[in-house]
This record gives sequence, structure tokens and C-alpha cells, in this order.
Amino acid sequence: MTNPVSEPDSNPTAVDRTAAERFLRAFHSYGVDRVFANLGTDHTPLLEAAAAVRRAGDEDEIPDIVSSPHEFAAMSAAHGYAAVTGEPQVVLVHVDVGTQNLGAAMHNAHRAGAPVFVLAGLAPVTDAGHSGSRDHPVHYFQDVFDQPGIVREYCRWSDQYRPPADPAETVRRGLERAVSHPPGPVYVTATREALSETVNAAPVTTSRRRVGPGGADASEIERLLSYVRDADRPAVITSDIGRAPADDRVGAVVAFAEAAGAGVVEQTPTTLCFPRDHDHHIGYDPEVALDRADLVILAETDVPWIPDERESPTDATVVQIDPAPTKPTYPRWPFAIDETIQADAATTLEAVADRLSQTTETSGSFWRDVAAERRADAADRLSADESAGRLTPTVLSAAVSSIVDDDTIVVEDAVTSRPAIMSQIRLSEPGSYFWKGGAGLGWAGGAGVGAKLASPDSRVISLVGDGSYLFANPSACALLAAEYDAPTLTVVYDNQGWNAVEGATKAQYPEGAAAADAVPESHIETRVDLSAPATLVDAHTRTVDDPDELPQALEAAAAAVDSGTPAVLDVTVERP
Repeated sequence: MTNPVSEPDSNPTAVDRTAAERFLRAFHSYGVDRVFANLGTDHTPLLEAAAAVRRAGDEDEIPDIVSSPHEFAAMSAAHGYAAVTGEPQVVLVHVDVGTQNLGAAMHNAHRAGAPVFVLAGLAPVTDAGHSGSRDHPVHYFQDVFDQPGIVREYCRWSDQYRPPADPAETVRRGLERAVSHPPGPVYVTATREALSETVNAAPVTTSRRRVGPGGADASEIERLLSYVRDADRPAVITSDIGRAPADDRVGAVVAFAEAAGAGVVEQTPTTLCFPRDHDHHIGYDPEVALDRADLVILAETDVPWIPDERESPTDATVVQIDPAPTKPTYPRWPFAIDETIQADAATTLEAVADRLSQTTETSGSFWRDVAAERRADAADRLSADESAGRLTPTVLSAAVSSIVDDDTIVVEDAVTSRPAIMSQIRLSEPGSYFWKGGAGLGWAGGAGVGAKLASPDSRVISLVGDGSYLFANPSACALLAAEYDAPTLTVVYDNQGWNAVEGATKAQYPEGAAAADAVPESHIETRVDLSAPATLVDAHTRTVDDPDELPQALEAAAAAVDSGTPAVLDVTVERP
């Protein structure tokens, strides 16, 4: 499908502009709201262009420039903003060193399919005689052989802008590749000299497209319909189907589950894919579906289960519905599939739901019973922990649920505390939950700010582990939130170390020496107040180590955020 947009330049006649100004105007015309920028000496033409546009009274014709204290925070914020809105945003970074500072945030956007346009400066290529020529020793230090190579594997497309080409076409092409399937980051470089050049900015009428597969064709719908009708216990495993536009896509899964009597598993979800209080939500462990279903539908999931020594993990028929079923960005993808439908999963499931007659009560009741067992188990775990006076991730998550409403957005990066969060905070609204999609810790700090900028009326709560919080560069995130009036509540699940590392070591070597010693390298003995970095901007901060203090502490923190003050709670929890 094609996204209609305005022309990149509203002037109906050709006009000379600097390439830098043309970039900024084209970003805005093609739907970019914000440029998340960590600035350097290579960006001087862009800063001059932005100032000239503002002086001319045209500030509404370029994106807002959000100055970020660190590139990782900028990229994570753009990712969070894009995840909430479904629209691509821009990150501006400084030559090779700024590109390196994107780090794991680039990996996260790649794996999550977040559409982000990264514009990076290049070291000047002339020693003198041109606007933007080298004028400092650093311009020699920054000159490297293959700057795009730093991030090439994580990009859907990369290019270098070279005048006299029109920057608007570079912008259009980059944004088109960022949002078209498979979506993800793109990377463009430009020297100071190139950005300083005057270009003839003729009006451009080409639209920025968003291209991807539609629903399955009629014959595929019929085959899938036949599978569903023949199944007694169909189930869906999904990870990514709830992406924007979330209302329509989550609604399609609900319609299918109710019409087919299917259970739904959210396997490492990047966003809310199915209401977590729904009677057909059977949890987050794919083994539940693999062991009990007679038809398993993989609906847009990259890692549907963890393979083991069995030839097949299930006796059920496995049908995959996915726009990119062979997963070309994964070196290995060893999952046994019986039938593959290359199509948009939400559109396909909705079409099947429309064709289904009402299923029997028995079919739906099986998964409702499973879901009820799951909820009862979660309640029992909470009751046991509360009765024992323990402050566990389960107890903390249940307390957090008391300050979550239909307008709340939860941004999560809590690793080993994640199961407790998922089971105790039963979010139901599409677009109410986001996860980084990859392995790069620290994402939630910047992503929470991006989500708040994208949805300013929402209460945004970031739930993070202590390691994730430190990886986020929390001082930079606190400053970013304060500077742009984007207050969020960060709750740190502080288990004093790397619990995931301890768990992985014990799992691989259960009888080993490291396990016998409790993997001492995974523990941090020095106790610190992790909320302290947020005091740089006079945020509301507090440490909590008593479960009885949680209700009041969370209410006070939520009230602070609602009044415009960022808040951080450092909560000491037992290791799961």
C-alpha cells in the first residue's frame, strides 16, 4: 500500500536551498515529527539551516529537534516514539564515534522492526577552500575507511548523500525502506561540504510508500479455514502482531480467538498482541500450546519456541503466517513448519474469523480452563509471597498494577523479572506495552521518553532491572525527560547484580563449581541508590526495601509524574 503525503517542498516553483535545509524540510513533509539529535561539529549546516527556517517564520515546516545527551538514549527514544505511532523518526549522530555510541540500540531497532532514519555526519573531505572544510584536528581523527560498516548489518538500506542530488529523494527513499516490510533502521551519511551545498529543490510529487504483503489469497484462506474447523484445540503463538496500528491488529487476533475457540500465547512479545485479561490468553510459555493444541498457528513470531532434541516439539499441525517466513535476518532458523502462508497475519486471521461459524462451547472452554489455571497460579504465587512478607518481583509487579489504567503505557526491560511483570500486570489495551525486541539492555530509559513524547496524555511507566537501568545512561535519560517535559515513572527491580548470568550459569552447569559458589561474579556487594542519577534534574526519587511501603511509594511517584515531575523508584527485590 502507499502512504499519500504532501510534496517535500510547499513552494510550487523551484527554489535554491542548502542541502541541509532541504533535508529538514523533506523530513517534515514526509511525516517525521522529531529529529532526536546528539550534535557534533559535522552538523553545523543543519543547525544553521534550522535557525534560518525559524527566523523566516517557517518553524512548523521542519521537525522538532530533540537534543539528546547521548546517542543510545536518542536512538531508544526514536524507537519508542516509532513503536507507539507506527511512523518513522530521525536520529542525528556525530560521525563514526556517534555511530558507535548507538550501540545496542541499533540492534534493538533492527530486531524489533522499528522504523528509524539515522543521519550521520562524515568527516569533511577537503582541507580548505569549501564551506565546511576541515578546520580542526578532530576532523582528521574522525576520517575512517568504512563508517557505514559499523551498523550495516542492522540496516534495511544505507546511502551517502552527494550533491547535486536532491536530498528530498534521499529522504523519501530512506523512509520508504524504513517502513516497508521488513521495517527497521536505515543509515545515511553526509559530509559538511555536501550539506552546505546549494541545491535546486524542484517540487517533488513522489509519495513515500509503505509496502508490505496483504492478507492471504482465497485458496490459502480456505486451507487455513479447513485446518481451524478440523481442530479441537487451535492455538496461536505470536510476538509482533500487535504493532501499530494496534487497535485493528489486536482486534483481529481477538476476533479470531473468539470465533475459533483458540488459545493465544504471547511469546517474548515486543508489544501487546492480545488482551492479557482475556479468557483465551494462555500465557507466555509456548510449551502450553505445543503440548496441548492440535493446531498451532505461528502469527508473526521470530522465535516461536526453543528447539530441543526432539524431531518436532509438538504433534500438532504447525501453520506459519508471516510476511517474511524464512526470517532472512537470522543466520539459523531451525523450526519445523508444516505449512507456510506468506502474508500479513492480522489481515489473514481476521479473514478467517469472518468465515467461521460459531464454534462449540467445548472448544472455547478448554482454553478458558487453561487460562483460569494460569491466573490461579499467578494469584497463588502472589499470595504466598505476600504472606511470607517477601518483596519479590511478583509482589512489586502486583503493586505496580494498582497505578496502571487504560491510558498507561508500560515500557519494559526487566529480564529475569519479566515473568512476574507479565503475569501480575494484566494490560488489555492495544499499544499499552512495549519491549525492546532484541538483546540490548538499557532501551527502556530512552524509549520511555520517546513514548511519552508520542503520547503526552499517557502515564508512561518504565519497568527495568538494575543492570538495564545502568546500561541506559540514566543521567542522560533524566536530562532528556526534563528538558522536553516528558516525565516518566521508572521502577527499578533491583536484585543487586546480574541474575540472568547466574541463572544461565547454573542451567548449563547445575552441578558445577560456579553454581556451588552461587556464581559470585554475578553479584554486586556495594549498595548504591540507583535513583540518585535522576536527582540531577530534581526528580522525585525514593528507595524501597519494605513491601509495606510500596503502595504509598508508588502512589506518590505516580502523582509526581502526573504533575510533570519525572520519578524513579529503586526497589530492592529478592532474586526470582
